[in-house]
Amino acid sequence: MLCAKCGKNQAQKYVCRTQEGEKTAFLCPDCYRRLYGGKSPAGGVQECPSCGMTLAEFRKTGLVGCADCYTAFREELLPTVKGVQGKLRHTGKDPVRTLDDEKRELEAELADARKMGDGLMEQRIRYRLSVIYRLLNGGGE
Repeated sequence: MLCAKCGKNQAQKYVCRTQEGEKTAFLCPDCYRRLYGGKSPAGGVQECPSCGMTLAEFRKTGLVGCADCYTAFREELLPTVKGVQGKLRHTGKDPVRTLDDEKRELEAELADARKMGDGLMEQRIRYRLSVIYRLLNGGGE
């Protein structure tokens, strides 16, 4: 749903208590701040327009209700996401780094297996290492 004021941005549901009773407004955060001032509605409820999840429910559970909650609660979620993930941009996994990490772990396990004299374990680890070496050098399995 688009903002009732500007008609451009994603709207959020705000419920404000006035002398006349409760007033519901579907505004984007920018228009809400311009009209009413402040960062969040005073005494009101900020709600995801798609699933109805409220900001208070998110703060209580730490879970969002749907993908649109990330848009609806963007300003409130940014510090949480940055705190948990360390950054705001998803960059995916680095398969080479993962293989390098596994290679180092297996090399340490191989040294331990040699110290214990476990020939069967050494053989298994060497096989797994050979697969990783091929993958790291651009070869397939």
